[in-house]
Amino acid sequence: MSTFSKPKPAGTPTWVDLASPNPEASRAFYHAVFGWEYDIGGAEFGGYATARVGKLTVAGIGGQMPGSPPMPATWNVYFASNDLAADSARAEKLGATVLSPAMEIGEFGGMAVLKDPTGAAFSFWKAGMHIGAQLMEDAGSTAWFELYSPHAKQSLDFYAALLGASTETMPGGMEYYTLKHGEYQMCGIMQIDPAWGNMQPMWATYFSVVNTDQTVATIVKHGGKIMGNAEDSPFGRMAACVDPVGAMFKVIEPPKR
Repeated sequence: MSTFSKPKPAGTPTWVDLASPNPEASRAFYHAVFGWEYDIGGAEFGGYATARVGKLTVAGIGGQMPGSPPMPATWNVYFASNDLAADSARAEKLGATVLSPAMEIGEFGGMAVLKDPTGAAFSFWKAGMHIGAQLMEDAGSTAWFELYSPHAKQSLDFYAALLGASTETMPGGMEYYTLKHGEYQMCGIMQIDPAWGNMQPMWATYFSVVNTDQTVATIVKHGGKIMGNAEDSPFGRMAACVDPVGAMFKVIEPPKR
């Protein structure tokens, strides 16, 4: 378990949120699955809901942008930034596209949305009053972040340069890399296998749970779906899931110690 009372270091994952076509239904679903409670913002913030485990913030749920064409529901990953304009400009030089330029979100902070050179969307968050997640790596909070890329080595080079991260190659048969700040392993990059079908480049979020099989049963009971079966790994028992509005996420039960 990691708790935070100050902004996270630049270049590290700091927040996730869901862009949902039905925020009310999404809030009900994740309350049932993770026990989340919510602080819901006013109309000037589009009713954006900040999810909490106890008193600690873990994620956000918001609607999709008014007037924009229908978009697939997705969990968005934010990396901490001390300078949104500079980070966005550096990302562009490295081959990214700015989808939404730096903007201030009242006194809470600022954000920018980009697309990496292989087509996966990601965001930057500059902390104001909102420092990002106050709880990570505990039940109901984020546990890991993973990019599925059609060109994993290109993605690795891009994010390592952008985030000032070192890299490691995971041994074994799959093409998988990790990004690190010092000894802190912060996210992974996996090569998309053509056998997976028409999978688009995307960041996936893992949420920590106490019991994967029980969580899977709750997900199905409340309208979600499981992709394949729950599986054991050296990192814990995990399952890939789809929520009722179509957003993919993963759950993982850490190994017993």
